[in-house]
Amino acid sequence: MANTLSAEKNARKAARRNKQRISVKSELKTLRKKTLVAAEEKKPAELVQELAKRAYKRLAQAAAHGYIHKNNASRKTGRLMKNLYKISQEKAQA
Repeated sequence: MANTLSAEKNARKAARRNKQRISVKSELKTLRKKTLVAAEEKKPAELVQELAKRAYKRLAQAAAHGYIHKNNASRKTGRLMKNLYKISQEKAQA
């Protein structure tokens, strides 16, 4: 428990920031899932590209605003690209 006024204020600020971070992280997970599901269900390529573009953009914004670490955003972007490429190759062979 906070002992000083400044510590109490910092605790309030931390709680507020944590709430915002949770919201942003949830949005990122949702965008990633929507993109992968659209690709796996063989939706039109334009739709998949648009979803992927939105996911990449939001990952970059989250990193820029400090909601996630920049390396975390880079890793998630790379993994998403890798998965989309893998799915597109499977579609091409089928």
